[in-house]
Parts: sequence; C-alpha cells; structure tokens
Amino acid sequence: MGALRIKNAAVVLPDEVRYTDVLVSGGKIAAIGYGGTAENEIDAGGGYLMPGFVDVHVHGGGGADFMDATPEAFETAVKTHLKHGTTTLLPTAMTAAENDLSDFLIAFRQFKANSEYSVCAPGVHLEGPYFSGANAKSSGAQPGNLLRLPDAAEMERLITLAGGDILRWDAAPELPGSAMFAEKCKENGILPAIAHSAATSEEAQAGIDNGFSHITHFYNAVTTYRKEGQSVLAGVVEAAYLNDAVTVELICDGKHIPRDIVRLALKIKGAGKVSVITDGMRLAGTDRKSGKLGALQNGTDVIVEDGVAKLPDRSSFAGSIATMDRCLQVLCKAYGIDIITASEMLSGTPAKQTGVSGIGAIKEGFQADLVITDRDFQIVNVIKNGIIQNR
Repeated sequence: MGALRIKNAAVVLPDEVRYTDVLVSGGKIAAIGYGGTAENEIDAGGGYLMPGFVDVHVHGGGGADFMDATPEAFETAVKTHLKHGTTTLLPTAMTAAENDLSDFLIAFRQFKANSEYSVCAPGVHLEGPYFSGANAKSSGAQPGNLLRLPDAAEMERLITLAGGDILRWDAAPELPGSAMFAEKCKENGILPAIAHSAATSEEAQAGIDNGFSHITHFYNAVTTYRKEGQSVLAGVVEAAYLNDAVTVELICDGKHIPRDIVRLALKIKGAGKVSVITDGMRLAGTDRKSGKLGALQNGTDVIVEDGVAKLPDRSSFAGSIATMDRCLQVLCKAYGIDIITASEMLSGTPAKQTGVSGIGAIKEGFQADLVITDRDFQIVNVIKNGIIQNR
C-alpha cells in the first residue's frame, strides 16, 4: 500500500487534540500536520484519530479462547479485537494444568509462524496458576482445583518452552515461593504481577519489595481495607497506592469497576500508571449468552447477563465480554474522562508493559497503529502497520 493521508481529523496527541492531517508511509507515522497529497486518503470527517488500543490482559473473543490452544483460535480472537481497535494485545492464559499451559505456548508459537495477524501479539500473559484459594473473592473464576504454589521446576520448563514469549506472569505474593517466582520472572525479562490474592498490605508490600510491580485487574480478586475478627487490615489496593512505581490495570467495561474507583485511581496514580484492559473472554465481540471460560473441552461454564460474563451461580464475574472500543465509550461518555487521558490509559500506558517500542502514541516515526472514531466514539476505521483493516 502506498502513502496514506488521513485528513480532517481531531488527532489525539499525548498532550493535546489537534485538528490536522497525518501522513502514513512505510507502516510508520511520517508526518503530523501534513499539507500535501498522497496516493491514498481517508477523510476522518472531524472524527478522532487515536493510537491503536493496547490490551495487555485478554483471554479471547469472537467465540474463541486462547486456551483452546490452536493457531486458529488465536487468529479468530486477535482478528475480533483488531476490528474493535485493539492493534496490540497479549493473549492471556488462565490457571490450568502444566500440559494445557504448554499447549497454549506451542499454539502461540504456531500462530506467530503462520498468521499475518501475529504482528498484533508480541508475546503472551500467564494469569496463574500460582494463586490464592483462600476464598471465592480471591480465586474468582479461576479453577480452584488447579491453583498451586509457585514451582521453580514447572516455571523453568514453561519459560524454556516459551523461548521468550512470556511477557508477564501473575501470582499471589503471600504464597510460599512467591519471592522465587518474582526473581525468576525478572531474570527472564517477565513482568511479575499481583493477582487473585488474599494478601494483607504487609504481604503485598513484601511482594513489591521482591519485584512485583503491577496489579492485575485492580480491585477485582485482590484485597482492600477489611475487618477480620477483631483485626482491621489493609490489603493489596492500599499497598499499590502507597508505592508510586507500581502500575495497575482496570477492567473498564462499565460493570467491574464503578466510575468513582476509576477516578480515584487516576487521582492517586495518574494516567501514566493506570492501564485499561478488557479481560475479555471468548464471548467478547459476539451476542452469545453462554459459553466456556478457558478451553472448550475443560473450561468453566459462564453465562452473560447485564453485559458481563458470570459464573452460572452468579457468585463471581467471569471475565468480561468487552472490546476496547466499549471501554473507550465507558470512559469518555459514562465516566467523564477526557479523551487525552483515556487514550493514555487505552494505549500509551499499556504499551510500556509490552516492551515494544514505537507504539501507543501518535508520534512521527512511531508505528502507524491507528483508530478513527466518530465524535460519539464509535469505530470508523482501524489501521495496523499502515494498512487499513477490513471491518
């Protein structure tokens, strides 16, 4: 594809919204404020031009889950989210037996080798299996019978098999072996994150001191202020707020996190430390009302009610059915977040967690991963590496 001019756009830059034209050439952003012509043109009609969304926690979509462990499932899910503006994502596994996690990693490698859509997935995210089963609030929809303590030998086998593909890995910091877990992650360039934890603030702080630097789906399946017997305890949430360097992620589907929690996290941490995720499962991007969280053959049954996935007994949410464009609409229309801040949360901040340079912002020389929306934040066009995607 030749050079592309995007004209009449409200371009969402890191520090302003500027009404101007953008030139894309060679898969890169060649010029902001371009006044010439190009072989190809898109008229944004005054709509927003935003950096492509970056989702660092997503389990599937379009009827496929990454735990189905086939290259076809990976492609289906990635294509689904790409249509909704996610130009970079980390396919996410959930708690499973080692052989199932191995199959997930092998399928990702096959997907990378054979699919043109693998450019959207620089690596993977392991959510588990080293989580707390102390109570339903900490385990959430993770299969309790497969939760286990950090195992150095298992970690080594999975890391070796992945060959550098694991970019982040979640665990509960109060578990025996969690210090080893964090150290092994750091040694292998993996971001260790706190998730599905029953930790006190002291235990969470010890984990942060050991190297945990991110909190998975903040406020969901992690502890906060509470009373246990005659003791009053703080939790993971308070430890995260007390450590400026710790980053957090929020499921902004309008169901998991209320408006004032989003605004509080932004006030305390700032948009540069708060990522938006979907935590989307296989029913994301579909109108189906039931399905499986995890692999089809042995996953957890879920239902969809009120725009969110739940366990059938309604004891817990079970991931979301959101895509990132829905999160944009929740932030800007329902929660009153300005579009520059929303863009940083949807793109800039999570991009830093991938370790991929040149994505997450509209800057000259950056990858031409772009989303065009109308003024009501509905997707009009998606561009990946300078190529217009068929929606």
